[in-house]
Amino acid sequence: MLQNSTVAGMLFLSGIAAGCLGIGGAGTAAVAAGAAAALTIATAAGFMRKRRATEGLTGFNAILTGCAVFTFLQPMAATWALLAAAALLTLPLKSVLDRAFSKTGCSSLTLPFILATWAVLLTAQTAGIDPAEPAIAPTVAASAVAIGQGALKGLSQIFLIDSWVAGCIFLAGLWAASRRAALLALAGSAAGMAAGYCCGCPWLEISQGLWGFSPALTAIAVGHTFRDAKAGWLRSAMTVTAAVMLTVVIQMIAAPALAAAGLPVLTIPFCAATWIMTAVMSFPRRKRPEN
Repeated sequence: MLQNSTVAGMLFLSGIAAGCLGIGGAGTAAVAAGAAAALTIATAAGFMRKRRATEGLTGFNAILTGCAVFTFLQPMAATWALLAAAALLTLPLKSVLDRAFSKTGCSSLTLPFILATWAVLLTAQTAGIDPAEPAIAPTVAASAVAIGQGALKGLSQIFLIDSWVAGCIFLAGLWAASRRAALLALAGSAAGMAAGYCCGCPWLEISQGLWGFSPALTAIAVGHTFRDAKAGWLRSAMTVTAAVMLTVVIQMIAAPALAAAGLPVLTIPFCAATWIMTAVMSFPRRKRPEN
């Protein structure tokens, strides 16, 4: 979640554990095991390569990959082998992609996680690995409580977890690292829900936070991590709002196209919207001619 904080990291891991145990939603213990294994593998490899492992930059793509692998695949021996390979793959992917993005003022963000996860899923299709049984989410009527829980699930879905309790823990972790980031994440998730509803997206998906997780990340990135420090609050608010709306539009376009190939959209909308908005923000503004 773009935070360099040990306390936040501990709370994020606690949130993953709580969500995977089914607290506040449907949990899958294998997801927690996969996340822990991927984080351990990538961090150990990062220390061996001496590539900024102490800042956590070697592990965040891997832990997301670990969550994704067991969200979509059965926990078989072959799946564990694919997970280990994917966790290691995120390291060279991040190194290469960060160099490619170095001149843009941004980074590769979660693109290594996306590419590694897609590679695992495509390999699983050809290797005959069974997909995980989808959790049957109960239909939730629209209400203030459901909307609040949906906004929190938008935070938990960043780690592919359907749990409003996990979302609360993630929000606490963000708050410990940066109050601004925490407020932006919650606002981004809620705005993504609202935009999805206005665009006619299924209420079940909205209530599960599936239209909130990418906007939440975009809000943190554009409004906090890569923000223009010289911009006033009004301009910053308008930029974040535009970025969140762009994220939803990209998700509406990308999700069906990727689904046709049997692939999930993951955090591609967040990455694309953040790259576009950081490019726009870094574009030099023309000075007004003096009279």
